[in-house]
This record gives sequence, structure tokens and C-alpha cells, in this order.
Amino acid sequence: MDDAIILLLWTIWAAYGYMLWRWGTVSLYRTKGSVSRPSSALLLPARNEAQHLPACIDSLLQQTLPPTEIWIINDHSEDDTLHIARAYAERTPSIHVLSLPPDQSGKKAALRAGIEASHSEIIITTDADTQHLPDTIEKLTAPFTDPAIQVVGGWIRLAPEHTFLNAFQRIEMAGVLWLTAGSWQRGEPITANGALLAYRRKAFEVVGGWGTAMHHPSGDDDLLVQRIRLHFGRAAIAFSDAVVETQAAPTWKAFLQQRLRWLSKRRLYPAPWTRWGLGVLALAQVSLIWGLLYEPLHGALGWLMVSSAQACIAYRSFRFTKSPLPQLHYWIYTAAVYPLYQVVLIGLAWLRLPFEWKGRRYKA
Repeated sequence: MDDAIILLLWTIWAAYGYMLWRWGTVSLYRTKGSVSRPSSALLLPARNEAQHLPACIDSLLQQTLPPTEIWIINDHSEDDTLHIARAYAERTPSIHVLSLPPDQSGKKAALRAGIEASHSEIIITTDADTQHLPDTIEKLTAPFTDPAIQVVGGWIRLAPEHTFLNAFQRIEMAGVLWLTAGSWQRGEPITANGALLAYRRKAFEVVGGWGTAMHHPSGDDDLLVQRIRLHFGRAAIAFSDAVVETQAAPTWKAFLQQRLRWLSKRRLYPAPWTRWGLGVLALAQVSLIWGLLYEPLHGALGWLMVSSAQACIAYRSFRFTKSPLPQLHYWIYTAAVYPLYQVVLIGLAWLRLPFEWKGRRYKA
């Protein structure tokens, strides 16, 4: 019986290792020269973002290749977001401002309003708490010089702070982004991030946008990417070398709320590879705790193998995005806490607890 359990544990860890290898083998896309490309409309949904909006807009106006149009869509903000947006629009012809009507709310409604109001061929989405490197838009739109490309993803790095919570999020996000880039290059996009995403307007229309997920609070990015991939084929997607910086969740509660929101769409994925990946990830982390409790020696070896592989992937992502590396002790703390964190997150998601986002409460 003991041998059977040990064999099962190592089979799970081997499957997880295969997943990390399959999606962790990244041949980085690099922008090649300056080539003319289609017009672009950047959509910036904003709700109560007065604190971050000026820095975001300023970074967009300093681009080497600015978007043709910038649409700020106000989602019933209760602070000075709308006032700030209008002030920028008054002095910058390319900036336009919309406000959602009383009967509409949420990010997808804001994006839909921006898509309907804009005119450019390429739709770019980002978040109001981001800051774009000077060449972000130029690099993000470069793959569209190939007419076969329908959707393009980009890299997200979290602004560093000297706390364990911040380091934990940065290490996790770095690993996720490296696997994301590799999965796109495999033609199996496991996820995407609406903080830096671009797609052709026609592709959005052909696949019917977000389909039945239109009213779900999450999935404006990866659900759409998978719909485009399934319709147009693997040659239709590209992961660029564009990088944008955003803020980490400020508290553990906000962090868990964010992750619960992301997991709430797990049943809506139209492609099988994301569900498969989430399942293997969950099994691997649960089995690490099981192994440490049941077979400490094998559990410790499994933990060392899995943690080392995860750290290697995250490290490569940090180096590529030129993001400062967290201090060594934060890497060790993250490796120790990560399996337990995953088990807690799985339990909370299984209970389908409601979550909060932008001051609104949603059912799981």
C-alpha cells in the first residue's frame, strides 16, 4: 500500500513537471524593426481610479507609437476619476471619455461601450492602475503586421515593495506569466491578462465577443483569447515582448478576493487545456502536503523538486521583464507557503464564496 501511494505521488509530480516543461519552454518573441501597422484604439475602463489614472494616461501619452484613439470608460466612479479623465480629454485630441449608463456596469460593459464607440482596427485593453513602458504599445502591436495574427498578449510585472505579501504575488505572477507565454506559443493559451491585451475588431465580432460569459465579472481576457484561438487556429495568436507594470493587491484579503474572482470563471473555459492545467496544479500542491505528512522523505524530495522548478520559471520571467528580484528569504518563504495557499484557495473556490471587486459584491 505504501509503495502504491508513493508511486501515485511521484506520478502526480511527474505530470506537474511535464506541464511546467510543456508550457515553460519559451522562445521569446522580439519586435523586429519599425513597420507600419493598423490603427489602434486603447480601451481604459476605470472605476474609482483617481489615484492611479494620471500616471497611467501620462505613460500612454509618452509612447514611441501612441494608440490612434484612447477611450476612458467611466464605470460609475464615486471619486474624481471622471473629472480627471475629462481634463485630459480637453487638452489631448486622441483621448475620449465615456460614462456607462445607469443600467450598465462592470468591466465587460465598459469594454463593449469602448469597442462600439471606437473606430480603429486593433483593440487594446489595459487597466487604469498600470504604467506602460515607452515602447509597450509599439511592441504589443508589432505582430499585427502579419495578417494571420488575431490576438496578441503581453507581459505584466508587479511594482516591487518590501513586504512578503508583495514578494509572494510577484513570484507567483512571474511564474504564471512565463507559463502563459509558453502556452501561447504551444497554441494552448492557458490564460491572458486584460492589463495588456490586443485583438482585431473583426476577430472579436466573428467569435461573438465573450459569448455567454458577457455578464460574468471576470474573463474579459482569457475567455476571449481561447474563443479566438478555437475559431481561427493556433497561428492566430502571438505573445509579444511588450511589458506593463501594475500594482499588487495591498492586503491578503484583497489578494484572495482577486484570485477567487479569477477562479470563478473556471467552468466557463471553452478550451480543455486550462481546466487540465488547473487540475494538475491543484493535485500537485495538495499531494505535496499529503506527501509531507504521510511520507516525509518523499514529500520533502517532491517539495524540493517542484519548488525548484517553479522558482526557475519565475526567475526567468523576472529577468525578461527587467523586474527587481525579491530577496532570497522571500523566495524561501514563498516555496514553503505556496502549497498551503493553493489548498486554501481550492477550498474557498469549491465553497463558491462570494467575492468583492471595485466595491461590488459578486456571487461565485
